Amino acid sequence: MILTRLGNKRKLAPLLWEYFPKHKMRIELFFGAGGSYFYMPPSQYAILNDYDDDVTNLYHFLLNNKEALYRQIELMPITESLIKNWKKKTEADPMKKALRFLLLSNFTYLGKGDTLRLSLDNAKQNLLNKIEPTFEKLANAKITNCDFREVLPKISFSERLITKKEAFVYLDPIYLDTSHYYKVPKWSPADTEDCFKIMESSGIKCAMSEFNHEAILDFASDYKMNVIPIKERRNINNRKQEILVTNYKTTQLKLSF
Repeated sequence: MILTRLGNKRKLAPLLWEYFPKHKMRIELFFGAGGSYFYMPPSQYAILNDYDDDVTNLYHFLLNNKEALYRQIELMPITESLIKNWKKKTEADPMKKALRFLLLSNFTYLGKGDTLRLSLDNAKQNLLNKIEPTFEKLANAKITNCDFREVLPKISFSERLITKKEAFVYLDPIYLDTSHYYKVPKWSPADTEDCFKIMESSGIKCAMSEFNHEAILDFASDYKMNVIPIKERRNINNRKQEILVTNYKTTQLKLSF
């Protein structure tokens, strides 16, 4: 995983995998850093979508220009001045756009793009070491850049290749009532409910990550979804329960908190 972002599922991936159904095609509607994808067993086919064109440009550039990306990261100075410069302006060139996104996401505090993050490890070399494994994981994937509501209607399922029964949709949207720094429109309860509508009507097994927010639990009840506690997150101010909402039942299903 070459991209560092808040909320990625790298540490939760093994727990989530226990509740994912067997599938030949993985469809991720909110791909982001790809923590749930890069740290789980691969599927035969994958469709990875993100509305943020910085995300999709980075992965497309990696797939088509792996050696050039590696070399340019080697040459890129990790400095406050470059961070300040790229914080003020965007880039149209695909290579510069990818480098800008990596610098602001991976080398600044909380990925805000404001302050250089100082670390004792060799962050640049760690990033370079992940280029080849990330490339290999993405080799059989299709990467799309559209609104999450537009993805499934574009997929042509067939008895010859992949049926809906062999597919699986994972949704990892912006969590309701949480702050974020993603380049996307403001997230609303209506957007969250649209995720539930997709799970209800798609005809495909789906799972969505969220917190046990009261509105989420109400939506799960209204749409007759299953709720699985995954892990409690704690900080100084509060505790939050990470949950997985599914439109299918599993042998490990837990319904109480």
